[in-house]
Amino acid sequence: MFRNPKFTLDGKYLENPAHCPYPKERKLLEDLDGSEDPKFDLAAFWRSAGTWLLVSVLGSLLVGIAFLQLFKRHSGAMTRATIYTQVAVPLAVGLSLLFAGQAVPGMVMFGMAGLAAFVFWLWRAEIGLASRLLGVSAHGLVANPHLITLTVVLNVLGLLSTLPLLVFSGFAYTNGAFVPNPDRAGASQCVDTQGQAVPCCAWQPEPWALGFISGASLLMLWTLLLYNQIRVFVISGTIAQWYFAAPGSSDATTKGSTTRSLGHALGPSFGSLCLSSLVLTITETLRQATENAQQDNPEAGLLQVCFYVCAQMLYSLIEYLTKFATVMTAISGDSFLTAGRRVTDLLVRNFLNTFATTVWFTPLVIQLACLSLGVAWGLLSGGAYYLLRPAGLEVNHKVNSAVLGTLSGVAAMTVLFFLGGVLLSVLDACFVCWAIDRDSQTVSQPQVYEVFMTVPLKTPQGAVVQQPGGDLAYGAEQEPLNAAPLHRPGQAYQPPVIHQGPLV
Repeated sequence: MFRNPKFTLDGKYLENPAHCPYPKERKLLEDLDGSEDPKFDLAAFWRSAGTWLLVSVLGSLLVGIAFLQLFKRHSGAMTRATIYTQVAVPLAVGLSLLFAGQAVPGMVMFGMAGLAAFVFWLWRAEIGLASRLLGVSAHGLVANPHLITLTVVLNVLGLLSTLPLLVFSGFAYTNGAFVPNPDRAGASQCVDTQGQAVPCCAWQPEPWALGFISGASLLMLWTLLLYNQIRVFVISGTIAQWYFAAPGSSDATTKGSTTRSLGHALGPSFGSLCLSSLVLTITETLRQATENAQQDNPEAGLLQVCFYVCAQMLYSLIEYLTKFATVMTAISGDSFLTAGRRVTDLLVRNFLNTFATTVWFTPLVIQLACLSLGVAWGLLSGGAYYLLRPAGLEVNHKVNSAVLGTLSGVAAMTVLFFLGGVLLSVLDACFVCWAIDRDSQTVSQPQVYEVFMTVPLKTPQGAVVQQPGGDLAYGAEQEPLNAAPLHRPGQAYQPPVIHQGPLV
């Protein structure tokens, strides 16, 4: 029997990692990871790479401009890149699993790649429409750059508007008293029912304070969603004026369109925006209540799970239709409820194109482009710093390069996803404008002319009637007397009118 003379159960000896070193292979990995100097010094990083970081953050703005230009000039190439990526990624994972001896998971990934390719081929017409409208949306955003500035201003104003309520809620929370911790369940010692140590006391606000905090939270949510609806309204109104501008008109025709749309949002359509944001507030509150109930009941039965899923789908549908009702309100000047009915009919009649353009494909294209460009900018910034700056000038050269690349990538993604969100709002407005053009069988934007050549126009609905002379003719269905036309062939965009009655 060969006993190790170093055997001991001394706790201090066992806590010393020097008594149990990793093998040489693990030590090599630690050396590659820079474990010889693992500490990161923020002050040293700022002295060494602060200028590089500022230049990289400013450069992310140029990446955002390049992002818009890519969609403006090469929306088709961005679309194809997204399709190839969605098919190539599961295919590559399947090949790697197959070479690793995992046949069943590899075949599953092959099946996913084939299914994705089949879906893209089946929806090729709708994807073509989405790609062209994406290019039109980029044209509209580049032609109206003040929309980006307005979006930033509205976001800042929304946060500032909720700040007083947040401060008052904090003051209200301080009204209360210390009570025994409910987790103690009446025990004399500070332990829970499972014997784990818990704080002995807990803060219990007064009932009126809890009511005030709940009401203030709802009001803050309503305020933030109201600013969001104002943003959607202004973007939609501005894009509609640009989209329906007479062909060959100068920039002076649409000059001041953003200010004009903002005036409509804060004037005649403000009641509609308050109602739409209230609908979103109620929907978001119900969504949070449903999610809390689902978390509190982890062992829910099948019927409860089905209820949770159906409820989430209903909430998403309400939010989707509310958004497009706001878009239609900005374009037509209708009240919120009237615009909601008209845009719902419009979306139903263009269901496949609606799903591909506003729900599924184009958001996927934009998100993938934002992620890819952000990662590429981060790798480029970190790699340039690592290669161009001499390593002898700083101690943690590798760590600083990695931190610089990460921060640069995050800054670029922040800019890109912000622009992507604005571009999606522009795309929603462009889609509604295109659908209005399709119904009236006109082409207001030359960039979408090819779309009309590939997508069938709306078939008229009505009855076949007999003329007095015996001939048969088509009798078009009359519009309701109170339904104002959205857009007529050869007619320029008309801003929303001031309604004399309530707008809701």
